[in-house]
Amino acid sequence: MFAVRLRVFVDWHRDQERDVVVTPPTDPATREVFEGMQIDPGGGSVLEDDAIMPVTRLNEFREVEEVAEQTREILEYQLPDVSPLGEATFMAISELCGNAIDHGRNSLGAYAAVRRITQPRRQVSIAISDLGIGVPEHIRQRYPEWSDDGWAIAHATEDRVTGTDDPHRGIGFSAVLEAALTTSLHAARMDLLSASGFCRVQMAQEKRKVEVFPAARFRRGTWITYDLISV
Repeated sequence: MFAVRLRVFVDWHRDQERDVVVTPPTDPATREVFEGMQIDPGGGSVLEDDAIMPVTRLNEFREVEEVAEQTREILEYQLPDVSPLGEATFMAISELCGNAIDHGRNSLGAYAAVRRITQPRRQVSIAISDLGIGVPEHIRQRYPEWSDDGWAIAHATEDRVTGTDDPHRGIGFSAVLEAALTTSLHAARMDLLSASGFCRVQMAQEKRKVEVFPAARFRRGTWITYDLISV
């Protein structure tokens, strides 16, 4: 989700004490999305129907759980067309943002945003990012033989695979994907980019397909987009 990428860019430069001026789009519809997603935290904001959760910066596990629960409540009680996806969205924010704070520690924390899309199909689009060490470097702390960044990310989505020695860890990605197995789900797609790796996980009719592609460029940290497409 472009909104998260732009917000991280702005915050990182401001964290380096650089002056950043963000100029909103001139097109009224685009500007409404820009302000509704709070891309510039110092600029104006408006209520935008499809901005379920504007770009939010998270630094503590408590904040993660609060935001995850708020998002679930909005989906389940205010947006009936995508309400069955509330639990899957809660799990994605809780687990993936928790991972970012736990494993990807950096001064900016983690970022998340959730947006409803109605065309061509109803869906919930989730974006999560951090500027930490990245999935490949983290996973190679325990599996140094996984030298290819893309396949290191792919292995990280498997059950019980973790970069720590804790036998109770390694269920995050798997739990997120399992939570999406609902009769109201048409399909799901998760794109994970980190370092020089790009992994895509697709789910349809309870079948999971994992693909690894060449990354266009090196990316610091971890960048995840997760689309839950309703029936």
